[in-house]
Amino acid sequence: MFTKIHFKIEYLISYIKRKFVFFLIGLAIIIPAIIFHRQIINIYNSPSFHTKVIGLEGLYTTNNLPDEISKKISYGLTDISENDKPENSILVKSISTENDNKDYIFDLNDNIFWHNGKKFTAYDVNYQISGATIKPISDKQLKISLSSPFAPLLASLSQPIFKKGLIGLGDYQVKKITYQDGYIKNLLLKSNNKNQSSIEYRFYPNETDVINAFKLGNVDEIKINSLPSEFSNWKKTKITKNISTNDRYIAVFLNTPKISKQIRQALAYATPKSKDKNERCLGPISPTSWAYNSSIKEYNFNSTRAKELFKKEELPQINLTVNNRSLLSMAEEIKNSWSNILGIQVNLSVINQIDYQNFDAILAYSSTTKDPDQYSFWHSTQINTNITKLDNSRIDKLLEDGRTTLDPIERKKIYQDFQRYLLEESPVIFISYPITYQIFREE
Repeated sequence: MFTKIHFKIEYLISYIKRKFVFFLIGLAIIIPAIIFHRQIINIYNSPSFHTKVIGLEGLYTTNNLPDEISKKISYGLTDISENDKPENSILVKSISTENDNKDYIFDLNDNIFWHNGKKFTAYDVNYQISGATIKPISDKQLKISLSSPFAPLLASLSQPIFKKGLIGLGDYQVKKITYQDGYIKNLLLKSNNKNQSSIEYRFYPNETDVINAFKLGNVDEIKINSLPSEFSNWKKTKITKNISTNDRYIAVFLNTPKISKQIRQALAYATPKSKDKNERCLGPISPTSWAYNSSIKEYNFNSTRAKELFKKEELPQINLTVNNRSLLSMAEEIKNSWSNILGIQVNLSVINQIDYQNFDAILAYSSTTKDPDQYSFWHSTQINTNITKLDNSRIDKLLEDGRTTLDPIERKKIYQDFQRYLLEESPVIFISYPITYQIFREE
């Protein structure tokens, strides 16, 4: 027995001698790990140690990133408040006006630095605004001159400022960008705050790919427009429903020279709409805006009123076009409603490139604006962007005055009237705000 024990001890000593270096390395790792195990666990559990991976649908370049991303990386000269009013951003100490509100003087805050360590100065401001001359007075002072007063200016200056390569001034720095076919595939952001996780955005060409990425565990969070039924049964999955009232809305745009005002109103009453007031869109200005008019004509679904207004001889058939397949089921519902209530033939088609000079009705997404200025969408002179071809002198005048009136009380009255007259003309059937679903993988 003693001989066997002695042999095992000798063998162990011989083994340790042969592996002595590895033995020391192991001790060097294990002993500190035991002593500092609490600190190691805290570091591992700290947000800065983790990267949150978010999957989004869309094709993006450095020039058209979603606001939720670009505003993490940098700031503009102004911020937009919750009720869509512009206010000074972290870059600006004060703003003053001269020359009958045609010159804006921006006094910049000191000690603001780009992510590459260089100091931010007035010479770095690189906005391109039509009709505006941007000129630094000194490192800390900037002058923007206009040929005439332009009320939406401050809202337009909320666009984040960047240097080449998405070098910004914000809370997150771009650490890595990968591309595929000229578009951003992956974007890694690192927070300047050690208590915040890094964020990696992964972009996919369609919603199906986004959903599959989540199912495969490639991303921790996704944002989608439609909710697959199987997600409601998934364990450790949290789903949040969001109604985006300050970004886009869904509406049917009508060709006003081809379809009379009375028929447009009849179509509006015959169009199904959500009964949820939170989802329901009434006009082109967001309900969060300081200029929103909640008393405008609502055109709630009313088959009786639609029949009263409709004259079949004026519109025996109509072409309804969709350019986004996600809206196809809504288009089918509208088609059936118009056919059943008004007795007209509705020709539904899905087209990627719509001929805006020759259409009847288009179901589409449209953008809300940070400022209530709607000149480009509805003024009769804007032939490229006023797709409904609306031509109304009263609305034109209101849009012109809204751009040049700086008094907030007067300006609000102008846009309240604009919304009222626009809804009376009914060049668009406003339906709803898009719903997005945010799906998280819970730990």
